[in-house]
Amino acid sequence: MSFLERYPEATLQDLYKGSFQDFFGPAHAISNREGVKQYLLAELEQVASDVAPHNEPCGWRGEYIRVDLAWIKSGQIELDALVDAFVSSAEPIDVSRVDAWRREWSLIESVVRSVAPHIRRLEDDSAALQQMLSEGHYVVHHSDEFNAAYNPHYRIVRKDKFDTIFP
Repeated sequence: MSFLERYPEATLQDLYKGSFQDFFGPAHAISNREGVKQYLLAELEQVASDVAPHNEPCGWRGEYIRVDLAWIKSGQIELDALVDAFVSSAEPIDVSRVDAWRREWSLIESVVRSVAPHIRRLEDDSAALQQMLSEGHYVVHHSDEFNAAYNPHYRIVRKDKFDTIFP
């Protein structure tokens, strides 16, 4: 199932977020292990108990996996295991890869335009993302529409770290 099939309320901004995460990983979200753990504990309060957890690649590369926090809430994985995998997945953003990211995003957006021209806010999001990139900014949050429809709670981990949590 594709991202847009699973999340029909997603916007181009949401596709950008996942693709960015798949390219750079979670480095932008990490300060220190204890801070990560405390933030995750607080976020777990917002995770519904009746949600069936699932995992999915962040983007087409499959370098990083979104791990649903419902796995912890249901007791199927340990909090510390996910914290360790998340923290060890973070590498400083290599600024030399920024130009490669811009090129890759341009290609991804072209594909999205050809396969999903109906995606909501396509032109507005495209313009906003281009403006953001031209100003040297790269990180976005999920769209309000995505958050309202899906209430996402996850952490991203590198594929090899994911395999240690879910062998």
